Amino acid sequence: MPTKEFAVLKEMGFDNLEEIKSFSTRNENDVDVLKIYLRRHQGEWVAKSKKFKFKRTHTSVRTEGSLVPYRATTKSSEFFLQAIAELEQLDKHEPQVNKVLSADDKKKVLLSEIEHLEKVMNGKMADIRRQIAEL
Repeated sequence: MPTKEFAVLKEMGFDNLEEIKSFSTRNENDVDVLKIYLRRHQGEWVAKSKKFKFKRTHTSVRTEGSLVPYRATTKSSEFFLQAIAELEQLDKHEPQVNKVLSADDKKKVLLSEIEHLEKVMNGKMADIRRQIAEL
């Protein structure tokens, strides 16, 4: 695999592309979050991952046949989209045998998703409580 092909991943700090195991994306308000999971080396107990946040760009789109002439929208940054494209391309190079996550890996992913959801919910509830207190 030529590294020239994966310039964005290299710029993100991934010199050894064999280290990348999988990735996931999600949206948080006006931010795209890319989480890249790395392979665990022998003797390591905890799986490693790196998280990157990309701010979405705000634009206005002209609407036809509506009372409002423009509608506010957001779109993903070009760098984020290029990183996803490279990760998907890298994913195609990998043998299908390694794609299946073990039960422990699935548990870790699900637990991290629960932790993230708890953080988001706690933040939202604190914000609502603050707004109520201001009334």
